[in-house]
Amino acid sequence: MGLMGHKSMATVDFEEQLYMLEGVLRGASSPFIICNMPNTTASISIEESVRNAARVVKLGADGVHIEPSMGTIEHMRAIVAAGVPIVGHFGVQGERAVMNSGHAPAGRTAEDAAKIVELVRASIDAGIFAALFEHTSVELTKWCYENLPVAVASLGSGPHAHGIFHVSSDIIGCSVFPIPPKREVFGDVMGEMRKAYTEYFNRATGGQFPNPELSHNMHDGEMEKFTKLMN
Repeated sequence: MGLMGHKSMATVDFEEQLYMLEGVLRGASSPFIICNMPNTTASISIEESVRNAARVVKLGADGVHIEPSMGTIEHMRAIVAAGVPIVGHFGVQGERAVMNSGHAPAGRTAEDAAKIVELVRASIDAGIFAALFEHTSVELTKWCYENLPVAVASLGSGPHAHGIFHVSSDIIGCSVFPIPPKREVFGDVMGEMRKAYTEYFNRATGGQFPNPELSHNMHDGEMEKFTKLMN
């Protein structure tokens, strides 16, 4: 969403998501590609939800990623019935941040954890094959990993999972948004970019760029010939 200038996941357009999917499909070597279905693309009507999911797999993706609510369970059931695999996203849900009161870590009280499990179980009943937990408590993610019949992935939710997920822009330190607390970063690409652009700007405005030694000149005598041609 950052590449498209969005300030929130809630404003991402489905056509933008499909455009990004096409780029991934052209360049990725991964044999298993899941595409996010942005906010409202799997909730307005069951028919529209299935049609949207079908567009994703028709382009070449292997399945879809959905941030569910209890109100979208039947939409997911219909999508799975149509033959489209679903990864459900639980805990912190960026597309539902306003509804869920922000991006605070989830599942840190018994009641909140039980509510999340209720949604996960309903989603499993609807047919999801995997559950991604974002910034949920380690204890809750571990319990789901040990007790639920689907693959569990962790994004900032501890080590107890079948797979450990991370956001690529956060890995390299190049996020246009503040990186969430306790999300480990392995590089500073954004810092290096700022350093390089600042150096370029300073040299260009200070007359040191472009370097004459790196410029291209006419061969000897050609400028005189060119001047005559112009006259």
